Amino acid sequence: MQPVVKGMVQVFGTTYRIVRLEPRTYEAVRISDDFQVGTFKAGPRLEISTSAIEPNLMREIARVAIQKAKTSWVGPLAL
Repeated sequence: MQPVVKGMVQVFGTTYRIVRLEPRTYEAVRISDDFQVGTFKAGPRLEISTSAIEPNLMREIARVAIQKAKTSWVGPLAL
């Protein structure tokens, strides 16, 4: 599957690009330096992976992306 840019989200003053890598799997890229900060899998249970930023920040990026409809996930989210 070809990566697809789903949109941008802003969290704590920093903008991130949300890219769908495969169904339900997304990466967050910090716009200021084009750096991939982590990935998340949307679904009934949110799964995150990061080594560049705090897990809580990645969780917030994923939450905002889902809330702002930058992902295809529809339904309740267990954080």
